Amino acid sequence: MRPAPPFDKALGMDWYITDTEPCGGVVKERPEDFVVEEILEDGTVVSLSGVALQQRPGPWLWVHVVKRGVDTLSLLIAIERRLGVRRGELTVGGIKDTRAVTSQIISIYGARPEDLPKIDGVEYRDFWSMDEPISPQKIYGNRFTIVVRRINGACASKALEEAPRLPNYYGYQRFGSIRPVTHVLGRALVKRDPEAFLETMFCKVFEGESPAVKRARELACMGKYADALSQMPKAMLEEREVLKALASRENLWNAVMSIPRRILKIYIEAYQSYIFNKVLSARLALGEGALDEDLVLINDAPVVASAARGAGEVVLPVPGPGIRIPESVARDLLLRVLREEGVSLADFAVPPLGASGSYRRMWVRPRWLRREVKGDEALLSFDLPRGSYATVVLREVIKPEAPAAHGL
Repeated sequence: MRPAPPFDKALGMDWYITDTEPCGGVVKERPEDFVVEEILEDGTVVSLSGVALQQRPGPWLWVHVVKRGVDTLSLLIAIERRLGVRRGELTVGGIKDTRAVTSQIISIYGARPEDLPKIDGVEYRDFWSMDEPISPQKIYGNRFTIVVRRINGACASKALEEAPRLPNYYGYQRFGSIRPVTHVLGRALVKRDPEAFLETMFCKVFEGESPAVKRARELACMGKYADALSQMPKAMLEEREVLKALASRENLWNAVMSIPRRILKIYIEAYQSYIFNKVLSARLALGEGALDEDLVLINDAPVVASAARGAGEVVLPVPGPGIRIPESVARDLLLRVLREEGVSLADFAVPPLGASGSYRRMWVRPRWLRREVKGDEALLSFDLPRGSYATVVLREVIKPEAPAAHGL
């Protein structure tokens, strides 16, 4: 293993599993360099070129959506506002990358194709009537087809050979690479600390942000909320919602809660992800091999590895209320991280958001379709299970000091 740079460590990712030197390279130079196609639970690929699904007549409209450079949450919020759908009436199997071309299924209760909003960069390719919504449980994972430009080809070939399995970290996009504070906002929510939330949102300014956004944040940090609102770009949805509430003299917690619920939940999930990454890094420090005191899942229940007789894959807990964690190395590591953070499992039940605990595999194994390295360009295509990140594969090759500079 090789220690990761400070940026990664700040997100809980302390290690690379490969020992190669940084290979460099840039991804997402154009959206077509990063293609994501959803894979349904039966193995059907929701391809850019189209997908054939069998209708099961019912009240749900399934839509094949292809996005180019469009944020999934922005799309969902636009549909919610256009159609006036209620909570639970608009669902997806997963949140896809923004700077990419992505292909996935969304489902809307009681909608008609002609009602969908027209959005630049979004195509509605096909429609089906269904008797139930799409959900994460109906998704196997994603197929990635990625071009990496200006890479050290020999170095990349060696790194790819060294990586049959990778630490199943939550990747950069979970936290932000230009503005890596999503988990910090989540921590403030879990601690019910609106002052810390607003301090992070408005007083932390990063080099990669636009001049207009920097100026608006500075004004908000000084308490000039109306002035900040007038200068904050319309694309900054969360900031504008909070500024509107603050300018109207809402109390601090209500101002924070004015952010759309989908986004607030993303913040809490990012904090859960950060803690998982910290636990995974601590477990890797104990060695790459399996331990008798590890946990594995048997019939969806956590069991100590020594009692499982070699069955199951090693898992680690994602913190949240209601999770049961047997005596194990995973339990010890999680409790240590929670003590360091000053939070408990019950703290994650933030009304009306909440966040349940779960288990996540310690390792991820890409199913490779293509690994072509020619000169200073690599073409990589692979499948990953739901919830695993392509950037976890790419970071092992690129080994970036500043991920945003490499398009990550």
